[in-house]
Amino acid sequence: MSTLKQANTQRQDTVPAGQDSLRLSAPKGDITTTIKYSARDSIMFEVDRKVVNLYGDAKINYGDLTLEAAYIQIDYESNMLLATPLPDSTGKETGVPVFKDSGGSYAAKRIAYNYKTKKGRISEVVTQQGEGYIHAEVVKKNENDEFFGYHAQYTTCNLEHPHFFIGASKMKGIPNDKVMTGPFNLVVADIPTPLGFLFGLFPMPAKTRASGLIIPSFGESRGQGFYLSNGGYYFAWNDYVGTRLTGDIYSLGGYNVSIDNTYRKRYAYSGNLGVAYRYFKNDEADVERSRSTNDLLNALPPTQRTIWINWTHSPVQKPGRGRFSASVNAGSASHQRLNYNSTSQYLSPTFNSNITYQKTIQNTPFSYTAKLSQGQTRGGIYNFVLPDLNFSMTPISFVEAFTNDQPTGKWYEQFTIGYNVNAQNRISNLREATGNSFGVPITEGFVRQDTISLDDFESLWKNGRRSANHQFQLNLGSYKIMRYFNFSPSVSYSENWTDQRYSFRFNPDSQKVDVDTTNFARIYEYSANASLSTTIYGTAYIGGKRVEAIRHLIRPNIGYSYRPDFGRERFGFYQRVQTSTFPAPGSDTFTLLPRVANAPGAGLQNMLTFNVSNNIEMKVRSQADSAAQDQFEKVSILDNLGISTSYNFAADSLKLAPISLVANTRLFKIFNVTFNSTFEPYKRDTLGRQIDDYVFDFSKLKLATLTNANFTISANLNPEARQSSTSAPGNLPILNPDMNPLLPEYVDFKIPWTLSFDYTIGYFRNFGRAASKTINQTLGVNGSVNLTDKWKITYFAGYDFTNNNIANANIQIYRDLHCWEMSIGWIPYGFAQGYNITINAKSALLQDLRLTRNRTARNRF
Repeated sequence: MSTLKQANTQRQDTVPAGQDSLRLSAPKGDITTTIKYSARDSIMFEVDRKVVNLYGDAKINYGDLTLEAAYIQIDYESNMLLATPLPDSTGKETGVPVFKDSGGSYAAKRIAYNYKTKKGRISEVVTQQGEGYIHAEVVKKNENDEFFGYHAQYTTCNLEHPHFFIGASKMKGIPNDKVMTGPFNLVVADIPTPLGFLFGLFPMPAKTRASGLIIPSFGESRGQGFYLSNGGYYFAWNDYVGTRLTGDIYSLGGYNVSIDNTYRKRYAYSGNLGVAYRYFKNDEADVERSRSTNDLLNALPPTQRTIWINWTHSPVQKPGRGRFSASVNAGSASHQRLNYNSTSQYLSPTFNSNITYQKTIQNTPFSYTAKLSQGQTRGGIYNFVLPDLNFSMTPISFVEAFTNDQPTGKWYEQFTIGYNVNAQNRISNLREATGNSFGVPITEGFVRQDTISLDDFESLWKNGRRSANHQFQLNLGSYKIMRYFNFSPSVSYSENWTDQRYSFRFNPDSQKVDVDTTNFARIYEYSANASLSTTIYGTAYIGGKRVEAIRHLIRPNIGYSYRPDFGRERFGFYQRVQTSTFPAPGSDTFTLLPRVANAPGAGLQNMLTFNVSNNIEMKVRSQADSAAQDQFEKVSILDNLGISTSYNFAADSLKLAPISLVANTRLFKIFNVTFNSTFEPYKRDTLGRQIDDYVFDFSKLKLATLTNANFTISANLNPEARQSSTSAPGNLPILNPDMNPLLPEYVDFKIPWTLSFDYTIGYFRNFGRAASKTINQTLGVNGSVNLTDKWKITYFAGYDFTNNNIANANIQIYRDLHCWEMSIGWIPYGFAQGYNITINAKSALLQDLRLTRNRTARNRF
């Protein structure tokens, strides 16, 4: 109590120590609401001075104002609040005052605040404003919650003694808006640097989204010189829509402008719409191309203008309502190579777009889909499906479809019928030569690639291909035969309507085939199928200390299918046509040509199919609980070993199809092993053609000829990494700059190490005069290791044993510097070969406070 007496020697009233709490109702005067205050040690009233003294964990609540400290004084005469710390028994100050109001939070050695004028003076203060912290000797606060700092420091480091700060003699802060300073300079590790300016402006965004400038980054490009990239402005129109307008500008000419719009409606939909336009200027490449006619200069793109549209729309699925979605990636053929952000994007040969609406009609088996789709290649070939309509009926029973009777369990009530129709209008700017469709000399065959523009629309539409495909599925149920066999018959029927049907006539003058085209064709196809399957179990009881039993599971399946010969003349799908007057030796003068696109296969099909799968597993005693001797678990030895083939009784020769053998298993719960192969049952002649003679020779233990095989083993050796569900933060894409393949997007320091690999060996055999056997081997390794809690290395490498080179490699080194971070990236091979060294502040608020040194595909000379 001696300390308390020294602090105040004129106490006129004392409340005993304890967690005291009082409420003073608002009287008439300057106090506009109830003041609530409490203290742990004591509360002393000085009635004549109208002063209240609070000691020990003192706290005051006045509207949206909160003040906590070891000692607080309330002066009702002058409307002032005074808060300071108090020394403990060792002389150390405790209970540093913390002041909170709508303008922010302040921690200081001394706080004086007038709750009438809402002005204050705070000494030796630390306050957080947005992502940043402000340290100042003295801070004054006005009624608008604006604060003014003297000898201030601005930093995003949350330590009491920050690693770095921006120092200024004067500083002004507007909550949820910005921090402004006079002349400032950057101080790192208490060492002043020459980096600074005459004034500073640092955004301090509110919790809600706000509009603001996007500061560009600078660099150097191999073809376009120095540049400023991704600078612009972000427009936060409201809580649902935001627009990011950015651009690049290059010292040697050229520019890039992009607009990204993000929209989101909770519980309804979200999406992003972006448009990018680029003027790529490369005078050096233009000059070099004019001097040379070879293709060695393709690495230097010429001057060109490109555009790219990106749109994604994802709805929230709701029962009974349609679903509209979109995924659009379309534009100029060379745009993505000039603006790649990843290896996969640069190497991707095609880009596809889809706009889809689909709906399932409630309480019915019907659903429908309407789609617009587009695909494009880097070679400038565009394919459109405008529109793609689909209507389907899920299989339902005959009783449900054609009668109102209730099922009674009779065998024929298992019959079900399903239906699907798909109508398409296909448009392409590539018109292939007519002869490419038939493989014989055709009169006036040509190849043509049209441009894509509004002027060409009529021509493109006219040369489109329209079709409607109907599919019927008739399932005749499933039946038990001799208790152990499942018998399942079915019938299928399909019919396709198309707008082209060909008629052929040999022209002896030109020695070519003339083609006439009509505007409609009807193609139909039907078949009957049946399958017989069963399951065979075999168990061997071991009764050992660990292994209790081994079980072998076999699932054989025999199927039969019949389809007529649609190549016969009565169906009208093929025409036997004379193709030459003087054929080559061994060739026929007549050829069977299809009269419609996607004609049913010619030849009678009377086929028996066979496949069998095997599964082997052990029943072992569990080691999880040694006390429970009757606890067992299953361990798979072989997940699947399958063999399949077919035999066509109607074929003239080569009736047995190639034999497929597949296997996969998981070893020690770590290694995944897969194997697949194909064997040919027939011999081949010196020209590589199959002859109707089996390879099988029991005396030589030769069953068939291996033509190709593939074996893969992969593993993830870190069980903690396999179980981790850590994912990168879900930031809005519109707020992220374009990713550099040498820079990390997210680094997880929680897992100390990871290591995974995959090894693949492939075998392929060629026959004939160019007979050869090819073996390909590749090894891929990737993982990470934490050298310390702050150092992390990640790596990836792929090695091609066939060519004896590293196909791909990437090494990343990360260092966590608390409020800073360092990353080193190195890609030693490929088009993206280069390195990057970056040291930058972590805070997104100071994302441009970085030091970078790099050599990449864009600036490597």
